[in-house]
Amino acid sequence: MGATTPETIMQLGMGFWASKAMLSAVELGVFTELAAGPAGLPDLQARLKLHPRSARDFLDTLVALKLLEREDGRYRNAPDTDLFLDKAKPS
Repeated sequence: MGATTPETIMQLGMGFWASKAMLSAVELGVFTELAAGPAGLPDLQARLKLHPRSARDFLDTLVALKLLEREDGRYRNAPDTDLFLDKAKPS
């Protein structure tokens, strides 16, 4: 068995990071809120009670993970996200 490499450790850490971001978004209701339609950053901050300093980074992380899409400053669910991560849908 080979030694653990820094790359392996980074992959494990980043895998947890992505899962934690997704689970936090589900818990906060991000995907359920966006199922009603696209919204801009100030609106999402207010509706979800997100801290202004970290809200953009958090939502942009979800964009980078392809869970959300952003166009003209408005966020919306990606198609699979809308189907599977909206708490109001039976799927």
